[in-house]
Amino acid sequence: MTIEIGNTVRGAVMKVADYGAIVRLPEGNTGLIHISEIADAFVRDVRDYVNEGDEVTVKVLRIGPRGRFELSLKQCDNSMTQNVKKAVAAGSRREERTYSERSEMPAAPATFEDRLSRFLKDSEERMHDLKRHIESKRGRK
Repeated sequence: MTIEIGNTVRGAVMKVADYGAIVRLPEGNTGLIHISEIADAFVRDVRDYVNEGDEVTVKVLRIGPRGRFELSLKQCDNSMTQNVKKAVAAGSRREERTYSERSEMPAAPATFEDRLSRFLKDSEERMHDLKRHIESKRGRK
C-alpha cells in the first residue's frame, strides 16, 4: 500500500513533543502531526490528546522536503479519535478544577457593556492595590 496525499492511514505515535507528535506509518515511513493539526480547539499540551504508543488514524496532508509526511488528526474522516474525545473531556474537567481552586467561578456577563464595566472595576481595584503597595514601601500610609 503506497501512501498518497489525501489518504487516511493508521499509525502508531512514536514520540510526543511540544510542537506535535511523530507517527510511524505503514512501510516504515514516519510523519509529523503538527500541534495545529491535532484538534479544532486550542491545544496547550499535545500529551492531552495523544501519548506514545497510541494508535491513531490520520490524514496525509503533504510530503515534506525530507520525505516525511505531514499529517492531520483533526482533518481525518472520523474527525476525532477516542483519545481526542477523552482529552477534551479531561481538559474541561481540568478547567473546572482550576476555577474551584480559586475563589469562585465568575459569571459570564451577557453584553459587551457588562464585560467592559467589570474590566474597569477590576482594573481600578488592581491600581488601588498597587498604589497602596508602593506608598507603603515609601513610608506613607
